[in-house]
Amino acid sequence: MESFIILAICVFGLYYFSQIQDRIADTMFGDTFDRFERIYNNVCYSCHDAVVVQKFVSGNMPLPFVPSFSYSARVLCYNETGHWFWFDARIQLMKIKQTSITPAACEEAREALKDDPESCKRYFPGNNQQQST
Repeated sequence: MESFIILAICVFGLYYFSQIQDRIADTMFGDTFDRFERIYNNVCYSCHDAVVVQKFVSGNMPLPFVPSFSYSARVLCYNETGHWFWFDARIQLMKIKQTSITPAACEEAREALKDDPESCKRYFPGNNQQQST
């Protein structure tokens, strides 16, 4: 009985630590996102001034209740000049290892938003994405 209680406490502790670590990673991504900008072809892609349209954050640990050692984030952004771009970042051992901005075409952004009809209508109002059933 005592071993079951100790095992339950350990599993709860790992789960709690995993949740805290997920929040810390999300905060690290947010802080890095706020400070990051690049210029490509005379267009400034600044994360600070951009609107986050879609965000994907994943921890790379296949086991439940176990804290992840690495995280990755991919954020689709739209800036005030009408340009789309992807912000990518990777955390490994709770340190930012890689950040990048990749300009995206409107077709690529539309494809990324195809599962979100509300965002499609908002950012691509001239295109009717819905099919009648």
